[in-house]
Amino acid sequence: MNPVGRPDQIGVLGGMGPLATADFLSKLVRATPVARDQDHLPVVVASLPQIPCRQAAARGEGESPAAALIAVRRLLEGAGARCLAMPCNAAHLWYDQLVEGCSVPFLHIVDAAAQALGDRDRVGIVASPATLRSRLYADRLDALGVRCVEPTEAAAQDVVDAIARIKIGDVAGAAPGLGRAIEAQLEAGAQAVILACTELPLALPYLTADLAAHSIDATDALARACVRWGLAQR
Repeated sequence: MNPVGRPDQIGVLGGMGPLATADFLSKLVRATPVARDQDHLPVVVASLPQIPCRQAAARGEGESPAAALIAVRRLLEGAGARCLAMPCNAAHLWYDQLVEGCSVPFLHIVDAAAQALGDRDRVGIVASPATLRSRLYADRLDALGVRCVEPTEAAAQDVVDAIARIKIGDVAGAAPGLGRAIEAQLEAGAQAVILACTELPLALPYLTADLAAHSIDATDALARACVRWGLAQR
């Protein structure tokens, strides 16, 4: 049997950054119920760190990543992907352009994270400045009746510093700042805090058990959405 182009094959538009993509793939594998290798979902991955910086583009200071993202989307479609996922929150600012003309379903990371909230209707968001300014999460969650707690300036800066540390491989060093940012939003009334940058969940093992328990891992939520989709095709 040719495993390429199966109806449950997932395409991953990654590399933003590479470590976050590797984390997503690990979570995808762990979330899949299997008894043998052949039970796992077939996955085609394009991990391309050279896609223009989403943060700079969102500030109007750099090249838009839209053309590169669309080119990679087409590459994955051509490789037989029947569903697409993108483990980068900021790249979803170009989601509408990406899905225009797309021949397969393209899962949205915010929708996946929303499914992980359960009945919680007041959440915090820790994310990159571009993701926060764009209201990528706030607007989509508002439509579902979920209120987002605004981060303080200090908490937002802690998150920027944490992301920068993870980008250079200092995952443990990111935990103190991330922990402060999560704690501040919980103190402001959030019932849980969404880790809305795919670098941030890498620091979860270094947080206290209480802070980790109140964190929603958007990367894991997207992986589980992919598994649900894939199993439904079988």
